Amino acid sequence: MDRDKLIAHTRPVRKNRPSSRIEVHEALADGDHIAARYTLHVRNRNKDLAIEVCFFGQFTPHGRMRRANLLTRTVREAG
Repeated sequence: MDRDKLIAHTRPVRKNRPSSRIEVHEALADGDHIAARYTLHVRNRNKDLAIEVCFFGQFTPHGRMRRANLLTRTVREAG
């Protein structure tokens, strides 16, 4: 997904103004690589959604994100 596609993807989400929180389960860093496993909890129009995320990233020497790969799956929200 390039920058323009990402912007187009997030534009409808921003219009709905959902509330969210992130629950980090694990995070590891080694040199310029990072890995994290977390759950993104979103409430949008009185609908609760939970998304499990496995994130793998790499940084440039200047600290900018060079590469990001995510595996996601929607899970049933408790409550």
